[in-house]
Amino acid sequence: MEIQNKVAVVTGGGSGIGRGIALALAGADADVVVADVDVANAQRVVKEVEALGRRAVAFECDVTSEASVEALADFAWEYMGHVELVFNNAGIVALGRAVDTSTKDLQWSFDVNTFGVWYGSVAFARRFLQKNVKGWICNTGSESSIGVASIGTAIYCGSKHAVLGITDTLRSEYQGQIGFSVLCPGMVRTNLWDAGRHRPEKFGGQFKGDPVAEKAIQYGLDPAEVGRHVVGCVRNEEFYIFTHPHVKEVAVQRAKEIVEAMDRQWPQGAGPQHFSTLDVQKKIMEELAP
Repeated sequence: MEIQNKVAVVTGGGSGIGRGIALALAGADADVVVADVDVANAQRVVKEVEALGRRAVAFECDVTSEASVEALADFAWEYMGHVELVFNNAGIVALGRAVDTSTKDLQWSFDVNTFGVWYGSVAFARRFLQKNVKGWICNTGSESSIGVASIGTAIYCGSKHAVLGITDTLRSEYQGQIGFSVLCPGMVRTNLWDAGRHRPEKFGGQFKGDPVAEKAIQYGLDPAEVGRHVVGCVRNEEFYIFTHPHVKEVAVQRAKEIVEAMDRQWPQGAGPQHFSTLDVQKKIMEELAP
């Protein structure tokens, strides 16, 4: 996917990985709409992008609101004239052992991490199709999306698994019309540990981040390095984008566990009476074709 002279929209662009992506896009000669719930942070990143010689604009966006994301999409086209790249990156984490977390933690996590990705993907994909634009959408999941299940992240893990499922299905439905990537980062040196400073009252209000998480996250990758890697992978039209090689071990172990379970349960394989979901889908589409 060509990056030069394209326009990109980055949610959660005011800090962390989003800021890293925005600056990397500017370094690759793209213009950027920096969207964030904290518009002051977004405006600071806009100045950094402009210092690199590219156009940029800030937009206050709450990705838990479908109307806010739709307004972002309308604004991006109106202000910039065109959009080709979208990075649905805004995300939060509410840490805690599963039985100690609340329903509001669950709702907040899924509203930001999953519904935010869904709203952004659909809003921009619809416009790409209507305007006949060959666009690219990159959704930020996590190493948790493919099975890194660390203690205290059950809700986060679930929300990020959903991001992978959504993005993979979008790819299957619109392949050839729109490109898709799913970013699966490991630990990155961001302020994700303190996401509670922005939690709305309807989800329980603000809370202070865990100081242990603050200390741990300092061992993460530089977000600027992650941003450059992401932009390079989108340029190369990668679907999976990984930042940490150790995730390969987790992927291999999960694949091994799945295959072994299937071999135990179906030692002779599926019988002729069984149809796979994809086989049925293909069969029905053929039957319904004009």
